[in-house]
Amino acid sequence: MHIVHGGVVEMKRNAHDQNEEQEGRLEVDSMTQEVDLKTQSMGGESDREQRKSNHGWKLVSDSGCSLLVPDGSDGLAGIDIDYAEVPFTISVDNTDYIDEPGIDIEKMLEHIANCRSGGRTSCPSPHAWLEAWGDAENVIAFTLSAALSGSYNSAIAARHMALEKNPGRNIAVINTCGAGGLPEQLTNIIYEGIHECDSFDAIVSAADKAVRETQVMFALGSLDNLIKAGRLNKLVGYAAHRFNISAIGVASPGGRIELRHKFRGMKKTYDKLIDTLRETGFAGGELVISHCMNEEGAEKLGHLIKAEWLDTDVSVVPASGLCSYYMGKDGLIITYHE
Repeated sequence: MHIVHGGVVEMKRNAHDQNEEQEGRLEVDSMTQEVDLKTQSMGGESDREQRKSNHGWKLVSDSGCSLLVPDGSDGLAGIDIDYAEVPFTISVDNTDYIDEPGIDIEKMLEHIANCRSGGRTSCPSPHAWLEAWGDAENVIAFTLSAALSGSYNSAIAARHMALEKNPGRNIAVINTCGAGGLPEQLTNIIYEGIHECDSFDAIVSAADKAVRETQVMFALGSLDNLIKAGRLNKLVGYAAHRFNISAIGVASPGGRIELRHKFRGMKKTYDKLIDTLRETGFAGGELVISHCMNEEGAEKLGHLIKAEWLDTDVSVVPASGLCSYYMGKDGLIITYHE
């Protein structure tokens, strides 16, 4: 498999109006979300076949959420499917680190460690989204949780701009309410819908449902960048740093980050993650582990999970620059479909 970042289908939610990354806090108010889908008539079988063969599809994500794509899926059922990603930017002092393939995460984290301000992040602009979508007629975009970032709002702005220019396009933006790698099952659902000639709205609804049924949890390798970025109370952060406290958290349905377990030392991380999987009702199936410079630890966790739940397919992937920025070296993000 390979990894891409992206998404599209308009969902009207109570998100912030700015396009740049918000310097929020760990506790973010849940956001009311509703899907507003423009239904289009499908016509007869000949019209369906024409749509299937002639109308290009594009899946796009920002670099805060990774879309896992099965190898050999391009051109499925004779349909032109393309993938793209739009990067966040991590700025440290006067240096911008573009979150795209080839980013030097180790250098970035070292730079941040020596910077008192800790740097800042910026989400993709509407222009970046438009550029990634190109002229594809069917677009589905996936964004990092709107409770943590302005990326969703930026993509929505881009959608309005694109539809003003060409109202006939199908463009949807899905707020994942999470971060890290999205299970491969999501892309399989999209492929199946296209193969069956389902309507654009039906495919988007199925994809959105799959996203809502995706659980996200994380183990922070360091709290330092969260403290410097103002996303963690300084007093709590000081105590965590002083007493070597680590944390396990989960993403709430509204996209907030909720801390579940706090403990001393990283040695307990694996046991606490297994406990959290039990608490969230994990029963096996596809699971993705994204890691920040910690492939060995991710592989170890994968073996422990498969020993506990035999019917589990674990994928281990490197975390993006943005996710690495917030969870720190050795951090892990685990995602799975309910």
